[in-house]
Parts: sequence; structure tokens; C-alpha cells
Amino acid sequence: METPSARVKTYERHNSILEDLTAGMTQLASHEFAAPIGIKLDDNNYVLWSPIVEMYISGKEKLGYINGDLPQPLQTDPTFRKWRTENAMVKGWLINSMNPKLVSNFIRFSTAKAVWDNIATTYFDGTDTSQVYELKKRVTRLKQGGGSIETYYNNLQGLWREIDFQRPNPMECNTDIQKYNSLLQEDRVYIFLDGLDDRLDNIRADVLQMQPFPIVEQAYAQVRREDLRQSVMLKNEEVISRGAMLSKEGQKPQHRLSFLMPANGRPVAKSHGEGAGCTHCGNTKHTKDTCFKIHGYPDLWHELKAKKKPEARRSEHPGCATLMSIEPTLSLVPAQESPISAKEQTD
Repeated sequence: METPSARVKTYERHNSILEDLTAGMTQLASHEFAAPIGIKLDDNNYVLWSPIVEMYISGKEKLGYINGDLPQPLQTDPTFRKWRTENAMVKGWLINSMNPKLVSNFIRFSTAKAVWDNIATTYFDGTDTSQVYELKKRVTRLKQGGGSIETYYNNLQGLWREIDFQRPNPMECNTDIQKYNSLLQEDRVYIFLDGLDDRLDNIRADVLQMQPFPIVEQAYAQVRREDLRQSVMLKNEEVISRGAMLSKEGQKPQHRLSFLMPANGRPVAKSHGEGAGCTHCGNTKHTKDTCFKIHGYPDLWHELKAKKKPEARRSEHPGCATLMSIEPTLSLVPAQESPISAKEQTD
């Protein structure tokens, strides 16, 4: 008779063998039956995992191995060997697309359909109201929150797909199905618009006034166009503002020509700005371009000298100079072409 300790050792040995077999099958599936499925089944994501895996298997034209369209033939059937190979391949895809911790729960099933059905039995219950409640709560709390309109919309669509999977349309009549879908779309447009940022208030109002009332895809298209328009306008404003700042920073001070009337009544040109100083006569109060010794004294200054009384100016302002400023374009213009009174020059 086998002792308790012997039974424990036997049990441990069987578990070890099973673990080794599981590890070997997992490794085999990873190498021979590896499927590029970017999601691994765990305890919480069956609703998202199942349509992705089903889509992949369907794309490989092997959907019949999990939906029952290709049942196992008799071993004497000529197609049995091909069926067994392809069944093992699909089963490997399923095993390879789940968390390694779950592999031991499903590796014993002989067919891919048995694996698929038992996964559904374990992780999906169409009457699980807690999951539906959690999904609907996430939908109502989801907001754009300053993020991109694309991310916000895609997140909403992902949640709605999960809700539709767990709560399919209960109607049977085609007319009722259309009415149900129409009401469902209207509700989802309201939810989508409610979560938008405040800067999109205007387009939100425009969408609500559309006739006929849009589905959520049409509402998203309208909002996205307005979002792109605002982005372009904002970028243009930034470019204009940056250009104005650069222009202001790079603007050079205007060159200005002024004249000093000293106490002796002899006018002297004075230049303000960059590059001041005459290279001809050495006077720092004007430039070579406006030097009277090169270009001659205009009649304007003789008239001013005749009209002014130096003695009176010396008595009123002893030792002081009077500053007069005119534009550079007027500094060397003859008096007959640009008549300027002495009073205007002294003001």
C-alpha cells in the first residue's frame, strides 16, 4: 500500500511533468506557431482580446477551427492529417496569445475550438452588469482635457465597441434595429460633444443644429476640421508675432540730420545716429554726404543769416545754441525747389 509521503512525491512528480510539458508547448507555440498578435489574454481584457484574435485567425482562413465550421474528421478520413496539423497551428496561436500564467488552464484541450470555447466560458459573461457599468462610467467621465481630438475620439470609440460587444442590439425587426441604432448614435453624439474643450464651443453648437442630425462619425469629422483650422490660425499668429519681434529687434535707428545755430550765427550740420562724423573736414557733427564744404552752402542759410540778428540772440540766450532738425532729404535741396521759411527751420 502506498504511503502518504509516497503519494505526495508522486503528485509532485506529476505536477513537475505537467509544468515541463506546459513550458515545452509554450516554447513550441512561440517558435512554430507564433502569431503577430500584440495583446496577451489576462484576467481582465477578454472583451478586447477576443475580437483581435478572431480577426487574425479569420484573416488566415482558419476561422472554422474555432467556430465549429471545420469539425474533427474521422482518423480514417484522408483529410484528417491536414486537419490535425492546422488545428494544432490554430491552437498554438491561441496559446501563444495568452499570458503564460494562463497556459496551464487550457493546454489540455485537444482542439482549438475547445480552447476558444473554454476561454469564453471562463472570462466572458454576457450578463455581467458590473463590466457594463464600469465601461459606461468610463465613457461619461472621459474628456478631451486639452489633448488631441483624435486621441479623445479613439478612446471613446474603443469603449463603445466593448459596450456593443457585451450589450448587442436586442431588436429583431429591421425597422426597430434602425430606430435603436439611430437613438444610440444620437446619444453618442451628445457624449462626444460634451467632452470637447471649451475652445470648440462654436462648432459644438453648429453640430447640434445640423439637419439631419449626424451620426458620431460625421460629428467627429466636423469638429476635426474646426480643430485643424484653429491650429493653422494659431501657427500663423505665432509666425507673424515672431516676425514682428525679429523686425523690431533688428530695426536700426533712423539717421537724422540736424543743424546747430551757434552764437556767431554760422550754421553747422549735425548728424545723429550710426556712422556720425565727416571724413572730409573732420567735423563730428555731420557726415561727408551732407558736408557744406563739399556740396556748397544753400541760399536758405544766407536768408536765415540776413533775417536773424546775432546781437539779439546773444542778449537773449548768451552762450546757448539753438537746435533745429529737418529730414535728410531736405538738407541739400535748393530753396526754390523746396521753399522753407526761416521761421519753420528755427521752430
